[in-house]
Amino acid sequence: MGSYLALMFLPIGAIHLWRKRLESKRRSPLNQMLLRGPGESLRTELDDMRLDVLMYAVMLPVIPLLVYALHISQSYLGGSSESILRISVDVLFGLGTIIFFSFKIITLFKQINKFRLGYEGEVAIAQELNQLMRLGAYVFHDVPADGFNIDHVIVWPKGVFAVETKGRMKSKRNGGAEDAKVVFDGQRLQFPGWSESAPLDQASRQAKWLAQWLSSAVGDKVEVKPVLALPGWFVELKARSDVVIINGRNASGTFGKLFHTALSEEMVKRIAHQLEQRCRDVAPKHFHKRAKISSNT
Repeated sequence: MGSYLALMFLPIGAIHLWRKRLESKRRSPLNQMLLRGPGESLRTELDDMRLDVLMYAVMLPVIPLLVYALHISQSYLGGSSESILRISVDVLFGLGTIIFFSFKIITLFKQINKFRLGYEGEVAIAQELNQLMRLGAYVFHDVPADGFNIDHVIVWPKGVFAVETKGRMKSKRNGGAEDAKVVFDGQRLQFPGWSESAPLDQASRQAKWLAQWLSSAVGDKVEVKPVLALPGWFVELKARSDVVIINGRNASGTFGKLFHTALSEEMVKRIAHQLEQRCRDVAPKHFHKRAKISSNT
Protein backbone atom coordinates (compact mmCIF):
# COMPACT_ATOMS: atom_id res chain seq x y z
CA MET A 1 0.00 0.00 0.00
CA GLY A 2 2.88 2.35 0.84
CA SER A 3 4.52 1.57 -2.48
CA TYR A 4 1.28 2.26 -4.30
CA LEU A 5 0.89 5.64 -2.60
CA ALA A 6 4.51 6.49 -3.34
CA LEU A 7 4.13 5.61 -7.02
CA MET A 8 0.97 7.72 -7.19
CA PHE A 9 2.07 10.86 -5.35
CA LEU A 10 5.81 11.06 -6.09
CA PRO A 11 5.32 11.95 -9.77
CA ILE A 12 2.78 14.60 -8.76
CA GLY A 13 5.26 16.07 -6.29
CA ALA A 14 8.06 16.01 -8.86
CA ILE A 15 5.90 17.80 -11.45
CA HIS A 16 4.92 20.42 -8.86
CA LEU A 17 8.56 21.09 -7.95
CA TRP A 18 9.55 21.32 -11.63
CA ARG A 19 6.73 23.80 -12.24
CA LYS A 20 7.79 25.93 -9.28
CA ARG A 21 11.40 25.93 -10.45
CA LEU A 22 10.34 26.94 -13.97
CA GLU A 23 8.13 29.75 -12.67
CA SER A 24 10.92 31.08 -10.45
CA LYS A 25 12.88 32.02 -13.57
CA ARG A 26 10.12 34.18 -15.05
CA ARG A 27 7.90 37.01 -13.88
CA SER A 28 4.87 38.75 -15.31
CA PRO A 29 5.51 41.89 -17.38
CA LEU A 30 2.25 43.40 -16.06
CA ASN A 31 2.62 45.92 -13.26
CA GLN A 32 -1.00 46.67 -12.34
CA MET A 33 -4.13 44.79 -11.41
CA LEU A 34 -6.57 43.83 -14.16
CA LEU A 35 -10.22 44.78 -14.55
CA ARG A 36 -12.81 42.14 -13.79
CA GLY A 37 -14.16 40.35 -16.82
CA PRO A 38 -17.77 39.26 -17.38
CA GLY A 39 -18.73 36.48 -15.01
CA GLU A 40 -15.43 36.72 -13.12
CA SER A 41 -16.95 35.38 -9.89
CA LEU A 42 -18.75 32.54 -11.67
CA ARG A 43 -15.62 31.64 -13.63
CA THR A 44 -13.63 31.34 -10.39
CA GLU A 45 -16.31 29.16 -8.81
CA LEU A 46 -16.46 27.00 -11.93
CA ASP A 47 -12.70 26.47 -11.78
CA ASP A 48 -12.96 25.44 -8.12
CA MET A 49 -15.81 23.02 -8.82
CA ARG A 50 -13.94 21.42 -11.72
CA LEU A 51 -10.95 20.86 -9.43
CA ASP A 52 -13.28 19.27 -6.87
CA VAL A 53 -14.68 16.96 -9.56
CA LEU A 54 -11.15 15.96 -10.53
CA MET A 55 -10.25 15.25 -6.91
CA TYR A 56 -13.34 13.10 -6.32
CA ALA A 57 -12.81 11.31 -9.65
CA VAL A 58 -9.27 10.41 -8.56
CA MET A 59 -10.39 9.29 -5.11
CA LEU A 60 -13.29 7.23 -6.46
CA PRO A 61 -11.16 4.22 -7.54
CA VAL A 62 -8.31 4.85 -5.09
CA ILE A 63 -10.12 4.52 -1.75
CA PRO A 64 -11.75 1.11 -2.50
CA LEU A 65 -8.38 -0.12 -3.78
CA LEU A 66 -6.69 1.03 -0.57
CA VAL A 67 -9.36 -0.72 1.49
CA TYR A 68 -8.75 -3.92 -0.44
CA ALA A 69 -4.97 -3.56 -0.09
CA LEU A 70 -5.35 -3.01 3.67
CA HIS A 71 -7.59 -6.06 3.97
CA ILE A 72 -5.11 -8.27 2.09
CA SER A 73 -2.22 -6.91 4.15
CA GLN A 74 -3.99 -7.69 7.41
CA SER A 75 -4.87 -11.19 6.19
CA TYR A 76 -1.51 -12.30 4.76
CA LEU A 77 1.01 -10.07 6.53
CA GLY A 78 -0.70 -9.13 9.79
CA GLY A 79 -1.96 -12.58 10.56
CA SER A 80 -5.60 -11.55 10.93
CA SER A 81 -8.00 -14.36 10.25
CA GLU A 82 -10.69 -13.98 7.64
CA SER A 83 -14.18 -13.45 8.99
CA ILE A 84 -17.56 -12.54 7.60
CA LEU A 85 -17.68 -9.49 9.87
CA ARG A 86 -14.32 -8.11 8.72
CA ILE A 87 -15.09 -8.77 5.07
CA SER A 88 -18.53 -7.20 5.42
CA VAL A 89 -17.14 -4.09 7.11
CA ASP A 90 -14.49 -3.62 4.43
CA VAL A 91 -16.99 -4.21 1.59
CA LEU A 92 -19.53 -1.83 3.09
CA PHE A 93 -16.85 0.81 3.65
CA GLY A 94 -15.63 0.46 0.06
CA LEU A 95 -19.16 0.66 -1.33
CA GLY A 96 -19.90 3.58 0.95
CA THR A 97 -16.95 5.55 -0.39
CA ILE A 98 -17.97 4.76 -3.98
CA ILE A 99 -21.52 5.96 -3.34
CA PHE A 100 -20.30 9.07 -1.49
CA PHE A 101 -17.83 10.16 -4.16
CA SER A 102 -20.29 9.35 -6.96
CA PHE A 103 -22.94 11.46 -5.25
CA LYS A 104 -20.50 14.35 -4.83
CA ILE A 105 -19.50 14.18 -8.51
CA ILE A 106 -23.14 14.12 -9.69
CA THR A 107 -24.01 17.05 -7.41
CA LEU A 108 -21.02 19.02 -8.64
CA PHE A 109 -21.91 18.36 -12.28
CA LYS A 110 -25.41 19.73 -11.65
CA GLN A 111 -23.92 22.85 -10.08
CA ILE A 112 -21.41 23.20 -12.91
CA ASN A 113 -24.20 23.08 -15.52
CA LYS A 114 -26.14 25.74 -13.61
CA PHE A 115 -23.12 28.01 -13.11
CA ARG A 116 -21.97 27.51 -16.69
CA LEU A 117 -25.37 28.66 -17.97
CA GLY A 118 -25.11 31.76 -15.80
CA TYR A 119 -21.54 32.41 -16.89
CA GLU A 120 -22.29 32.04 -20.60
CA GLY A 121 -25.32 34.29 -20.19
CA GLU A 122 -23.18 37.01 -18.57
CA VAL A 123 -20.59 36.72 -21.34
CA ALA A 124 -23.27 36.95 -24.03
CA ILE A 125 -24.79 40.08 -22.47
CA ALA A 126 -21.33 41.58 -21.91
CA GLN A 127 -20.46 41.16 -25.57
CA GLU A 128 -23.59 43.10 -26.51
CA LEU A 129 -23.11 45.80 -23.87
CA ASN A 130 -19.49 46.31 -24.86
CA GLN A 131 -20.76 47.70 -28.16
CA LEU A 132 -21.93 50.75 -26.20
CA MET A 133 -18.28 51.73 -25.72
CA ARG A 134 -18.31 52.85 -29.37
CA LEU A 135 -20.92 55.41 -28.35
CA GLY A 136 -18.82 56.72 -25.49
CA ALA A 137 -20.18 54.61 -22.64
CA TYR A 138 -18.15 53.00 -19.87
CA VAL A 139 -19.05 49.35 -19.26
CA PHE A 140 -17.91 47.42 -16.18
CA HIS A 141 -18.49 43.76 -15.44
CA ASP A 142 -18.92 41.71 -12.27
CA VAL A 143 -18.72 44.75 -10.02
CA PRO A 144 -18.02 43.61 -6.43
CA ALA A 145 -20.43 44.92 -3.82
CA ASP A 146 -21.19 44.07 -0.18
CA GLY A 147 -21.53 40.29 -0.32
CA PHE A 148 -22.71 40.13 -3.94
CA ASN A 149 -21.72 41.16 -7.45
CA ILE A 150 -23.48 43.35 -9.99
CA ASP A 151 -23.18 41.64 -13.36
CA HIS A 152 -22.78 44.79 -15.49
CA VAL A 153 -22.77 48.54 -14.93
CA ILE A 154 -23.16 51.08 -17.75
CA VAL A 155 -22.15 54.70 -17.29
CA TRP A 156 -22.78 57.32 -19.96
CA PRO A 157 -24.48 60.71 -20.37
CA LYS A 158 -27.91 59.06 -20.42
CA GLY A 159 -27.47 57.73 -16.90
CA VAL A 160 -26.12 54.83 -14.87
CA PHE A 161 -27.63 51.38 -15.37
CA ALA A 162 -27.11 48.28 -13.22
CA VAL A 163 -27.73 45.16 -15.31
CA GLU A 164 -28.55 41.83 -13.68
CA THR A 165 -28.30 38.81 -16.02
CA LYS A 166 -30.33 35.64 -15.51
CA GLY A 167 -29.71 32.53 -17.58
CA ARG A 168 -32.79 30.32 -17.87
CA MET A 169 -33.06 27.07 -19.79
CA LYS A 170 -35.79 26.65 -22.39
CA SER A 171 -38.09 23.67 -22.47
CA LYS A 172 -38.27 21.18 -25.34
CA ARG A 173 -42.01 21.02 -25.78
CA ASN A 174 -41.85 21.75 -29.52
CA GLY A 175 -43.91 24.83 -28.87
CA GLY A 176 -41.95 26.96 -31.28
CA ALA A 177 -41.83 30.63 -30.40
CA GLU A 178 -43.98 30.07 -27.30
CA ASP A 179 -41.18 28.07 -25.69
CA ALA A 180 -38.85 31.05 -26.12
CA LYS A 181 -41.18 33.77 -24.81
CA VAL A 182 -41.34 35.25 -21.33
CA VAL A 183 -44.26 37.50 -20.45
CA PHE A 184 -44.00 40.25 -17.85
CA ASP A 185 -47.35 41.21 -16.31
CA GLY A 186 -46.03 43.97 -14.09
CA GLN A 187 -45.39 41.73 -11.09
CA ARG A 188 -43.92 38.43 -12.26
CA LEU A 189 -42.00 36.92 -15.14
CA GLN A 190 -44.15 34.26 -16.79
CA PHE A 191 -41.88 31.63 -18.34
CA PRO A 192 -43.27 28.57 -20.17
CA GLY A 193 -44.14 26.29 -17.27
CA TRP A 194 -43.16 28.53 -14.33
CA SER A 195 -43.06 32.09 -13.07
CA GLU A 196 -40.79 34.09 -10.77
CA SER A 197 -40.30 37.56 -9.40
CA ALA A 198 -37.05 37.23 -7.40
CA PRO A 199 -34.81 38.49 -10.26
CA LEU A 200 -36.80 41.74 -10.37
CA ASP A 201 -36.33 42.30 -6.65
CA GLN A 202 -32.64 41.44 -6.93
CA ALA A 203 -32.10 43.94 -9.77
CA SER A 204 -33.83 46.67 -7.73
CA ARG A 205 -31.79 45.96 -4.58
CA GLN A 206 -28.51 46.00 -6.47
CA ALA A 207 -29.33 49.26 -8.25
CA LYS A 208 -30.26 50.84 -4.91
CA TRP A 209 -26.98 49.72 -3.33
CA LEU A 210 -24.98 51.02 -6.30
CA ALA A 211 -26.75 54.38 -6.15
CA GLN A 212 -25.94 54.74 -2.45
CA TRP A 213 -22.31 53.73 -2.89
CA LEU A 214 -21.70 55.96 -5.92
CA SER A 215 -23.38 58.92 -4.22
CA SER A 216 -21.03 58.52 -1.28
CA ALA A 217 -17.98 57.92 -3.49
CA VAL A 218 -18.40 60.95 -5.80
CA GLY A 219 -19.96 63.30 -3.25
CA ASP A 220 -23.09 63.97 -5.35
CA LYS A 221 -26.39 62.18 -5.65
CA VAL A 222 -26.29 59.47 -8.29
CA GLU A 223 -29.38 57.61 -9.49
CA VAL A 224 -29.11 54.12 -10.94
CA LYS A 225 -31.67 52.42 -13.15
CA PRO A 226 -32.13 48.65 -12.61
CA VAL A 227 -32.10 46.46 -15.70
CA LEU A 228 -32.84 42.74 -15.95
CA ALA A 229 -31.37 40.88 -18.94
CA LEU A 230 -32.75 37.50 -20.04
CA PRO A 231 -30.38 36.33 -22.80
CA GLY A 232 -31.94 34.24 -25.53
CA TRP A 233 -35.57 34.96 -24.56
CA PHE A 234 -38.21 36.96 -26.38
CA VAL A 235 -39.61 39.41 -23.83
CA GLU A 236 -43.26 40.44 -24.06
CA LEU A 237 -44.08 43.43 -21.83
CA LYS A 238 -47.72 43.67 -20.80
CA ALA A 239 -46.96 46.23 -18.09
CA ARG A 240 -44.21 48.57 -17.00
CA SER A 241 -42.16 48.62 -13.83
CA ASP A 242 -39.14 50.33 -12.32
CA VAL A 243 -36.99 47.51 -13.70
CA VAL A 244 -36.21 47.55 -17.41
CA ILE A 245 -36.44 44.04 -18.86
CA ILE A 246 -34.42 43.23 -21.97
CA ASN A 247 -33.06 40.18 -23.77
CA GLY A 248 -29.70 41.83 -24.37
CA ARG A 249 -29.78 41.88 -28.16
CA ASN A 250 -29.01 45.13 -30.00
CA ALA A 251 -27.73 46.90 -26.91
CA SER A 252 -26.99 50.12 -28.77
CA GLY A 253 -30.57 50.32 -30.00
CA THR A 254 -32.08 49.31 -26.66
CA PHE A 255 -30.03 51.59 -24.42
CA GLY A 256 -30.06 54.31 -27.04
CA LYS A 257 -33.79 54.66 -26.35
CA LEU A 258 -33.38 54.58 -22.56
CA PHE A 259 -32.89 57.92 -20.91
CA HIS A 260 -32.55 57.79 -17.14
CA THR A 261 -30.68 60.81 -15.77
CA ALA A 262 -28.67 63.36 -17.72
CA LEU A 263 -25.03 63.31 -16.63
CA SER A 264 -22.31 65.76 -17.52
CA GLU A 265 -19.10 64.49 -19.08
CA GLU A 266 -17.26 65.35 -15.88
CA MET A 267 -19.71 63.35 -13.73
CA VAL A 268 -19.51 60.39 -16.11
CA LYS A 269 -15.73 60.34 -15.70
CA ARG A 270 -15.94 60.67 -11.91
CA ILE A 271 -18.37 57.76 -11.65
CA ALA A 272 -16.34 55.65 -14.09
CA HIS A 273 -13.18 56.34 -12.09
CA GLN A 274 -14.77 55.05 -8.88
CA LEU A 275 -16.06 51.92 -10.60
CA GLU A 276 -12.71 51.25 -12.22
CA GLN A 277 -10.95 51.43 -8.87
CA ARG A 278 -13.44 48.95 -7.45
CA CYS A 279 -13.25 46.55 -10.38
CA ARG A 280 -9.47 46.59 -10.90
CA ASP A 281 -8.74 43.81 -8.42
CA VAL A 282 -7.74 40.81 -10.57
CA ALA A 283 -4.09 39.98 -10.05
CA PRO A 284 -2.10 38.66 -13.04
CA LYS A 285 -0.04 35.56 -12.42
CA HIS A 286 3.09 36.35 -10.37
CA PHE A 287 1.82 39.90 -9.99
CA HIS A 288 3.18 40.13 -6.42
CA LYS A 289 6.69 39.38 -7.68
CA ARG A 290 6.44 42.14 -10.27
CA ALA A 291 5.02 44.58 -7.73
CA LYS A 292 8.05 44.22 -5.45
CA ILE A 293 10.39 45.08 -8.31
CA SER A 294 8.48 48.01 -9.77
CA SER A 295 6.27 49.25 -6.96
CA ASN A 296 6.69 52.87 -8.11
CA THR A 297 5.41 52.33 -11.66
